[in-house]
Amino acid sequence: MAQETSISTTIRQRHNLKQYAASTLVESNGEEIEKIIRDKEQENIALDVVYPSEGGYDQGAEEGDAGLDDGRSETSDERDTSISDSERGEAVKFDNDDDEPIDTSSNQGGEESTRNPLDVLTESESFREDLKRQADMLKITDEERYLTDEERYLTYYLIDSLDDDGYLRRPLGELAVELEMRQQHETTVEDLEYVLVEIIQDELEPRGVGARNLRECLLLQLEECKGRVAQLAYAIVDRCFDALAAKRYDRIEQSLGIVNHSDLVDALRIIRHCNPKPGNMQPETPHSGRERVQQVRPDFIVRNEDGRLVVTLNDRFMPEVRVSSEQEQELGRLQKEAERKGKEASAGMHEGIKFIKDRMKDANDFIQALKERNNTLITVMQTIVTMQRAYFLSGEEEDLVPMTLQDVEDRCHYDISTISRVSNSKYVDTEFGIIPVKALFTNAVDDTNQRAVMQALKEIIDAEDKHHPLTDEKLAAALHDQQSIDISRRTVVKYREKLGYLKASQRKEA
Repeated sequence: MAQETSISTTIRQRHNLKQYAASTLVESNGEEIEKIIRDKEQENIALDVVYPSEGGYDQGAEEGDAGLDDGRSETSDERDTSISDSERGEAVKFDNDDDEPIDTSSNQGGEESTRNPLDVLTESESFREDLKRQADMLKITDEERYLTDEERYLTYYLIDSLDDDGYLRRPLGELAVELEMRQQHETTVEDLEYVLVEIIQDELEPRGVGARNLRECLLLQLEECKGRVAQLAYAIVDRCFDALAAKRYDRIEQSLGIVNHSDLVDALRIIRHCNPKPGNMQPETPHSGRERVQQVRPDFIVRNEDGRLVVTLNDRFMPEVRVSSEQEQELGRLQKEAERKGKEASAGMHEGIKFIKDRMKDANDFIQALKERNNTLITVMQTIVTMQRAYFLSGEEEDLVPMTLQDVEDRCHYDISTISRVSNSKYVDTEFGIIPVKALFTNAVDDTNQRAVMQALKEIIDAEDKHHPLTDEKLAAALHDQQSIDISRRTVVKYREKLGYLKASQRKEA
C-alpha cells in the first residue's frame, strides 16, 4: 500500500512539473524561449538544436528574404502563407508628401503625449548623445584616421539639428547661415553635405538617421539589404516612390518590368519592415503601444489576405529542436551489444542505456511541450483576432471592441491564467505597426454607467490644480485611483470633450 502511495505521489509530482513547465513556456516570449532552448541544450546531450543564421528582426540576411522578417521560418521547408500574391499595399502606409515620415503613432491630432515629457526629453538627449559617442569612436577606414575637429564640430551641430524622429528637415543652406550668424563659425553647404552624407548617414546607426525625407530614409536602410528581392525593393523606392505612395502597384510592375507578382509582394514586405522613424522618438498611446521596431521582436504576425485575417507565429529566428540522431545511434549500438552479450553485459552498459533513454524521453517531452506552447499561442491569438476583427481590418482604435480575459476564455476554452500568460509581454506585428497583445483588451462602460463616469471625471477636473491641470492619461489614472473606474485615455478624451472641457495645456491658468 505504501509503495502504491509512493508511485502515485511520484506520478503526481511529474504531472505538476509538466504543468509548471508548460506554463513557463506559454508565458515566455520568443527571445525568452530561445534562452530556454539554449539552456536545455546544455543540460541534455540527447537534444539537438539547429540555429538559424544570426540576426535581428531588421538586419541583413541572405538572398530571398533580405534579412527583414516576413514571418517565414528558416528552419522549415514550409513557406509562410500569411501574405499571398493578392496582398494589397495597404500594408505599406505612406503619405503622398514624401517629406513626411510614416506616423506609426495614433497621436496625430496634437494632443498631449501619454508619456511623461521629462522622459521624452531624457530619451531625446540620450538619442543624440549616442550618435555623438558613435562619432567620437568613428574611424574613416579608407584614410585610417578619426574625425578632424572641424568634422566633429559639424557632426555634433547636425546631430543637434535632427528632429526627434531622426530626420534633418532644415535646409543645409539655412544651417550654414545660422552657424555663421549665431556661432561665428564659417562653413559651406558642401562641407555640411559631406558630413551629413559621408559621416552621419553612412556611418552612424540606426540606418536612416539624418535622412531629409521618407524616400531617403528608406533608401538608406534598403541599400544595406542583400538579395534579389531587396534590390527590387530599393528600385521601387528609388524609381517609383510616387506610385508607391499612391499604391499604384500596376504602375510599379509596368515600370520595373516585374513579371512575377509574388516578387512585388515580397519587396513590399521588405519596405514595410523598414523603420520610418529611425530616431524612434514618436509618442506612444496606451492602445497603440507602438514600440521601437529595432528593440521589439513580435511573437505573432497578422495579415489581411483578401479580407481573411491570417495569424502566424513569428518563428523566423526560432531554433529547430530535435532528438539527437547520434544519441539514437549510440542507444541502438548499446542495446545490440547488451543483447549480444546477454547476461555477461556489464552494469555500466545497462546504466548507459538507461541514461540515454531518460535523456531522449526528456528531449521528446520538451519538444512536445514546445509544440503545445505554439498551439496554445496560435489558438488564443486567433480567438483574439476574430473578436477584434474590425480593428485588424482598419487599424483604427475606435474599432476596438470591449474584450476581457473572460471573454476570450469563453471562446477558446483555455483558462484565464493561460490567456493572461499568452497576452503578457508579447507583441503582434500588424499591417498598422507592432502593438502589445495586452493593448487589445479593453473594458466596456455601458450606458448606465457612462453618466456616472462622466460625473466623476467632471468632479476631478473641477477640483484639479488649475496651474497644473491633469493630462488625459493622469485623468484616467485618477479615475482608477479615486473611483476604481478603468477606462482608456482615449475614452477620457471623448468624455472630456462631451463635458466641454479643453485639453490640459488649454485649461492651464497663468
